[in-house]
Amino acid sequence: MKYLIDTDTASYFIRGVPSVTKKLLAEYPNWAISAITYHELMQGLILAKNTAIEPAIAAFLEDVKVVAFDSADALESGRLSAILKKAGTQIGTADTLIAGHALSLRLTLVTNNVKHFSRVPELKVVNWLKD
Repeated sequence: MKYLIDTDTASYFIRGVPSVTKKLLAEYPNWAISAITYHELMQGLILAKNTAIEPAIAAFLEDVKVVAFDSADALESGRLSAILKKAGTQIGTADTLIAGHALSLRLTLVTNNVKHFSRVPELKVVNWLKD
């Protein structure tokens, strides 16, 4: 596995954005989502006001590979959280957990939020919405 897919990129895929869909299908099975992203998407499914998107979210969550978040990932995320806090460049709890998970697993994070995640030292980031 080479890539960890961020929640925004998964959402673009679920909505059928052509550039993201093409790249995710081309790179399959070299990617997965974090259990943290699964949590965010499940929350979105439950809170969805657009019932038309619910089946697509549910199908994605049923079929996608989900990487468990373990103590090594928590250690890396905690380290990262402290670094970002000291620097005054926090990115939010869920994003810190996802970034720490990607760092712990030595995976490239696929996200459209490059500006946000570029604050994370040593994190490799690509944007498949633009590429």
